[in-house]
Amino acid sequence: MAIRSFIAIEVPSDIQEALGRIEERLRPAGASVGWVNPGNIHLTTKFLGYVREEDLPQVCEVMKSAARHTRSFDLEVAGLGAFPPTGAPRVVWAGVRGELEPLDRLVEEIEQGVADAVGIPPEHRPYHPHLTLGRVKSAKNAERLRAAMLECGPAEAGSFSADGITLFMSQLDREGGVYTPMAEMKFEEETRKT
Repeated sequence: MAIRSFIAIEVPSDIQEALGRIEERLRPAGASVGWVNPGNIHLTTKFLGYVREEDLPQVCEVMKSAARHTRSFDLEVAGLGAFPPTGAPRVVWAGVRGELEPLDRLVEEIEQGVADAVGIPPEHRPYHPHLTLGRVKSAKNAERLRAAMLECGPAEAGSFSADGITLFMSQLDREGGVYTPMAEMKFEEETRKT
C-alpha cells in the first residue's frame, strides 16, 4: 500500500492562529480559494507523494540523519505572496525569513537522502520557504485578492524556533487535507538537552 506523505517543520499554534486571522482578512476579496485550515499550516521541507509503506522506515532513517546534523534555528513568518508572482495566483502564501541557511542545508540533505534511499527524485526548482494559506481554484476576483494581499501590509505572524521535522500522512477530502503525524525527529541540539 502507498501512503501520500510529506516531511515538514511544525508551526506553533499562536502563529497558525495569526495566519488564520490573515486568511479572514483576505476572504472578503471573494476569490475562489480553498483556504488551509490554520491548524494544518506547516513548513514543508519535502513533499514525498505516494510512498510504499515498506519504504517509510528508510524515509525515517533519512530524517534521523538530517536531524542529527541540524541544530534548532529561528524563523520569522511575515509577508504575503503568490505563485506565480504575476497574473492570476494559484497559491497564496506567507513568507518565511530568518536563519535560512540551516533550513536550506536541511532541505538539501532530505532531498538527496530520499533520492538515494527510496528513489524519490529531488525537486529541481529552488527551495522557496513559505507557508501555504490557500490554493486558488479559478481566476475569479484574482485582482481583488492581490489588492487585499497588499492591504495586509507586512502581515507579520511571529517568530519561532524550528526544533525538529515531522513525517505526515496526507489524506485528501472535500474540506482539504487531513494530516496525521507518523514520526517526529528532534534536531541534535534538542536531543542533547533531554
